[in-house]
Amino acid sequence: MAGRLDGKVAIITGASTGIGSASARLFAREGARVVATDIRPPGAELAAAIAAAPDRLRFQTLDVRSEAAWAEGLAACTAAFGHPHILVNNAGALGSGKPVHLETAEAMRAAFDVNVIGMFLGMKAVVPGMMAAGGGAIVNVSSVWGWSGVANNAAYQTAKGAAVMLSKNAGVTYAPHNVRVNCLLPGYVDTPMSRGVTPDEAKALIAFTPLGRRAEPEEIAPMVLFLASDEASFVAAGNYMADGGMAAL
Repeated sequence: MAGRLDGKVAIITGASTGIGSASARLFAREGARVVATDIRPPGAELAAAIAAAPDRLRFQTLDVRSEAAWAEGLAACTAAFGHPHILVNNAGALGSGKPVHLETAEAMRAAFDVNVIGMFLGMKAVVPGMMAAGGGAIVNVSSVWGWSGVANNAAYQTAKGAAVMLSKNAGVTYAPHNVRVNCLLPGYVDTPMSRGVTPDEAKALIAFTPLGRRAEPEEIAPMVLFLASDEASFVAAGNYMADGGMAAL
């Protein structure tokens, strides 16, 4: 079914590559006008999609940790396409992989700055306009490790867990205003960030996934699309796994 996002405007963070890029490209194919943002330049697939449909897909440099950058990004989106109906908070940072007793306060703060504060600032920027317009949809991308326990990587897991609760809080708060906030929790996905794990860690992650493999970003993007679309009109303040069954173990 084409045109599932006809007439919608979306901002997607962390969109240079991975889940963000796949979602931005899918959203544009489904009729949305999309501002894809990242602190890094667009990857090859996103750049090609922008070149093919510049009237539907644009790139904006955005550091999600900065409130001023969010104001600039929102202004750029509004000038180009109008106020966003959809926000996808996808930007994330992996963390050091260390347990609590070896982690540093600086690394904990860095994980929270991207995975939690960036998400908070994005919602803070767009929610007033969404409420004024009568509604909107926000998809916050956390991780299965924000839900299930795992050894080590205290900074990443704690931050992703905080993102789950931030999403639940915002979901309950803004549902009466028809602003639907939901949280997506992917498992092991083939992205530049996940490729930072060691070969042994990669084998362990696959072994811990009942489907027995990692996902491609294009397998996660349809879930983002559904939660952002009007098809999910009665879906709010929820947590949705896309983890190959990992959280069930």
